Formats: sequence, C-alpha cells, structure tokens
Amino acid sequence: MELRTIEDLQRQTAASKAKKDASSLDQNDFMKLMLQQLKSQDPFKPTDNTEFISQMAQLTSVSGISEMNTNLAGLTQSLYSAQLLDASSLIGKDVLVETDVAALPSSGNVQGQVNLATSTTALDIDILAPTGEVIGKVPLGPQRAGTVAFEWNGVGLNGERMPPGTYQIRANYLNGNTLEAVSTEMRSEVLSVKVPASGGTPQVQVQGLGSVSMSQIIEIS
Repeated sequence: MELRTIEDLQRQTAASKAKKDASSLDQNDFMKLMLQQLKSQDPFKPTDNTEFISQMAQLTSVSGISEMNTNLAGLTQSLYSAQLLDASSLIGKDVLVETDVAALPSSGNVQGQVNLATSTTALDIDILAPTGEVIGKVPLGPQRAGTVAFEWNGVGLNGERMPPGTYQIRANYLNGNTLEAVSTEMRSEVLSVKVPASGGTPQVQVQGLGSVSMSQIIEIS
C-alpha cells in the first residue's frame, strides 16, 4: 500500500481544486487531510505522536483565526454603526472647528475663538475678501493667555452688513513688538451627514465649511 504524507495530500488537493492557494485552506480542508492521512498510514508505523499533535495545533490555529476574523468584522460594523448614529445626532447643532473660513448667515453673527499662548496688548480679527483685502475687523484689545471668544456682526468697514456667504478670517496679536498670527476656531451649523462612497468614517456637512470629519470637531453646542 502506498504511503503518503500530509504534504503529498496537500499538493494533490491543490491540483484537484484548480491550484487552490494552500493559505486559503479552512478547518474542513485540514480535517479531511488528517482523516485521509490516518487511513493511508502504515498500521505498523503510525504517525508520530509529536507530529500528530503539531497537525492538531495547526487545525486549532486555523479555526481560531477564522473565528477571530469573523468577530473583528462584526466589531468593525458595530463601531461604524455607532459612528454613523453619533454623526447623525449632530444635525442642527453648532460645532467648533479649526478653520480660517467663516460662514456669515443672512441674519445673526459669526462666532469663533482663538487660543493665545501668551498675553497680548492687542488682538485683532480681520475679515478678508477673496482678493485678500480687509473688509471687516473685530478689535479685541488687550487679552490674557488662553481662550478668547469673539463675534463678528457681519458689518464691514463701510458700516454696512456684508452679504451672506463665506469669508476668510485672520487673527493677529502683538507679542512684544512683533505681530504674530494665531489660528482661529469657528462655530457653524451641521447640515447633514455623508457616508463616503469608499467607506470609512462618516463626514458631517458644516455650513460654509463643507465636509468635516468627526475627529476635526473640537466642541459641540
């Protein structure tokens, strides 16, 4: 009777299954191979116990990896659903996002804040036209280090309210005798939630700011 090893049986199985990749063998494949090996072995020279235990360990490992992959897929889906639910609950609320763009509504003010690393004798918020021209200004004067909130009422340097839309925002402060820029954080309303076609984290659509990821949101109000 011809004796065949587990490796021979694996090669035969791969050929009969159109060159099936050995790395894709599942629990059933391993069980069939082991049973076939037991049937084909020489009763006077059975498979060594150590080798048999090693093969059983391979079977257990394959089963464990398959179960782990299933559990991870389920966990990923649960996390994605939770993220989508969290994102949808933001619709209609204001969020604070680090940006240099402000969305001026048809009525009402624009709100934002800056974080100063040091005290200053003068802090100014400039509102810019697309050309870079300063068309509005919010002088905040001396400020201590820390978070400084500000509002722009939409009125330009000409004394008239500017039309609704998006405007560039620039913050500058005096650090000694040097004028330095500081990043701005603006508040705006969440309009909708969008799921990327390629998958991934849901994106919230913020008025005037476009698509924003959940990780970019600093504060919700």
